[in-house]
Amino acid sequence: MSRPKLQLALDNHSLSDSLAAAQKAQSQVDVIEVGTILAVENGMQAVRMMKSLFPDHIILADIRIIKAGGKLAKLAFDSGADWVTVMSDASNDTIEAVVKEAKSRENKDVQIEINQSFTSEQAEYWRSLGITQIIYHRSSEVVEEEEKWSPEVIKELKNLAEKGFNLSITGGLAVDEIKLFKDVPVYCFIAGRKIANAKDPLQVAKEYKDEIIHVFG
Repeated sequence: MSRPKLQLALDNHSLSDSLAAAQKAQSQVDVIEVGTILAVENGMQAVRMMKSLFPDHIILADIRIIKAGGKLAKLAFDSGADWVTVMSDASNDTIEAVVKEAKSRENKDVQIEINQSFTSEQAEYWRSLGITQIIYHRSSEVVEEEEKWSPEVIKELKNLAEKGFNLSITGGLAVDEIKLFKDVPVYCFIAGRKIANAKDPLQVAKEYKDEIIHVFG
């Protein structure tokens, strides 16, 4: 099992603040995410600037595509995004259009962000399209209730991994929760405000990275 990546999710209104956080934490992160709020507030300029300033990082445009899949994916990729997100409840036509746009380019990829419920048929369909990345997002309501990742969720994640998916884990993820996934082949852990809004983003990012190394080797 390869070591999981660390993704910095930048999801506030301020592009300058986001750029500053990314600059400070860049040495400890593998993926820099232009979050949905940041993208809506600043447009694809946010993606262009992140790719320009951090060309060696994977840049994700987390635009959560639900309609106009081909057009939105093209816009994101043309702006320098390496990955884009599409929602699991988007229509088949939309998902297929996003995948088609990604496959027409080199080194571009698509992530399915799944809702709390999805079917095995959907998962098989995504794999049939060649999609290998899934984002499992714990809801904000669950985070606020301080509920830990349940054994049922861990089992579900293992099942998805067995189907051939690379799993990205997010949703108020704390450093001390990383060990809960020690038996899951996680592809990427995503942390947002805990790093971006910290007094020392580099130090907090290093805490995440050190824990990933401790748990996964």
